[in-house]
Amino acid sequence: MKRILLLLFIGTAASAFAQSADDIVNKYIAATGGADKWSKVVSLKFTGTYQMGPGMLAPVNALFTTKPFKGSYSDFSWQSMTTKTAIRADSGWNYNPFGGKRETDPVSPDEIRSDKLGSDPQGLLFNYKQKGYTLEYLGTDDMDGTDVLKLRLTTQTGDMVYYYLDAETYYILKEVQRVKLKDKEQKSYVLYSDFKKNDFGLVLPFCHQRVDENGNEQGGPVNFSQIEVNTVIDAKQFDKPKL
Repeated sequence: MKRILLLLFIGTAASAFAQSADDIVNKYIAATGGADKWSKVVSLKFTGTYQMGPGMLAPVNALFTTKPFKGSYSDFSWQSMTTKTAIRADSGWNYNPFGGKRETDPVSPDEIRSDKLGSDPQGLLFNYKQKGYTLEYLGTDDMDGTDVLKLRLTTQTGDMVYYYLDAETYYILKEVQRVKLKDKEQKSYVLYSDFKKNDFGLVLPFCHQRVDENGNEQGGPVNFSQIEVNTVIDAKQFDKPKL
């Protein structure tokens, strides 16, 4: 009898723990625009600048899309030169003229795999079950004096993304990606801030700052002046440039 009661308690506790993760996601979606708006998102287009130093701003652009095809594009301009990276489905190319090279290089499978963790315009949390992911609630934490809720999302390939959500606003303040490659584990850390509502009605972070494991800034922040939803996709943008 005691064993049956114990099993029932464990099952109930596990169910409540899983439900709490869904509850947090639902509150995050509601706080950032609502499920109806997020369900209509098929692309995000970012326009902004990378702060290289005091008074030194480099234009950056990024695009994530799932229709008419799944892909991502980004570029970075400095001193009249522009690097470009485009990924469409499971292949892509990269062009970096800063080292004097004047030809494109293929994007590696590992880079494509890592890119997919951050290039879903809806984000991985929205409809995560339908996308084949699992989610766990890991409890609360303190992030520089702010109470945060910690979630861990795991993909089909075993990659993990940790989300730190403000316990009051339910905005994502920090994201940690852990990609398990053959011979190593690749980690990346990003802090999000300057949350604003765009013209579509989504609340998004307009400032992204990469940091190391100890929270030290890695380069300057990227500040976006505009984040557009469902813009017309120019498929030619994903074609290799003719050099």
